Amino acid sequence: MTDHPLARTIFAWAEAEQVVESTSDQYCPTRDVLRARLDGAVIFLNRLHYPEGISDILNALLSEIGGNSFDHNLARWKDIPGVCFAKEFFEASGIFVLADRGQGIRTTLQRVVPSIRTDEEALHVAFLERISGRAPEHRGNGLKFVRQTIMEDGIDLFFQSGTATYSINHAQETWQSAKRGIPGCFAILSYARP
Repeated sequence: MTDHPLARTIFAWAEAEQVVESTSDQYCPTRDVLRARLDGAVIFLNRLHYPEGISDILNALLSEIGGNSFDHNLARWKDIPGVCFAKEFFEASGIFVLADRGQGIRTTLQRVVPSIRTDEEALHVAFLERISGRAPEHRGNGLKFVRQTIMEDGIDLFFQSGTATYSINHAQETWQSAKRGIPGCFAILSYARP
């Protein structure tokens, strides 16, 4: 998944020392622009006659991951606000890539759990424990929902924040450290029709 040309392009944007706002159709400076692009993707997936409900599931997953970028980085972006969202789909498969230049999961969660010391620990907490980076709000189910849904619905995921990576490939989970870190978050979802 990470070798796909879309993934390489979006990862380069996420890890660059400095970037400027882009006018490309991949850059979503605000949540409403991302929402419109996700809605357009769902319409197109439905036209391709993906299995019933899969476009709605992909929409929910992408909305959760993309929404987190805006929710957790408000007034805390590294340089420019927003996310990059890229997609490519065919009759039998699709790949969706999201990235932000925000503060990342560890910095977000350290406000609530100051004892978190590594990107790896933060990613485990984000995907496995019910805790919110928006305390005192009682939230914290988002990435747990993403994980559970992906495990049940035949979608693959690669997720990176800082130097920590988490992937689900055919319902098999892998936690690793990356050689190249990013300040924010980077996610790839892929789906292949059974």
